[in-house]
Amino acid sequence: MQPLTTSDNKRDSLNIFLVGNNPIELGHIYDKLKQIKHKTYNTEIGFNLKGLYKRIIHSNPSCILIDDNFDRSYMKSLVKRLSSGIKTRHIPITIIKNSNYSEAYLADAQEYILKDGITSESLSRSILNAIKFKSMHAYLYKRYKKETSRLKQFFFK
Repeated sequence: MQPLTTSDNKRDSLNIFLVGNNPIELGHIYDKLKQIKHKTYNTEIGFNLKGLYKRIIHSNPSCILIDDNFDRSYMKSLVKRLSSGIKTRHIPITIIKNSNYSEAYLADAQEYILKDGITSESLSRSILNAIKFKSMHAYLYKRYKKETSRLKQFFFK
């Protein structure tokens, strides 16, 4: 992984895994990440779909950005596998979309952003929103499980 901006100890650093099949478009996203001033983004790019899941696990990203240029059935299975896998379900997913049409696989993603008019700030905001949403979801799920067990103990003792 390479830092995308100058390393400054005062800034937070996030690991991003970028998935896509178009090097030119992913290069544009990479450039947008490089332009962000308030955070340092370390990135790894996955073009080759073979071994992608293992590479994602190995890189331990803070967020996964997926370009939606893939076949719809592949996108659906990829997002589903990442959002339900034991080692990856804690990682937020942001879809980089070509159009504003709704797709079934978006239900398992935390955030999406349109390619048209994408800026470095909107990309950063989208990544941070996905991370916050996933963290809040995990917190609420944990609290729900805890309170459910308390209620069961209360009623069934």
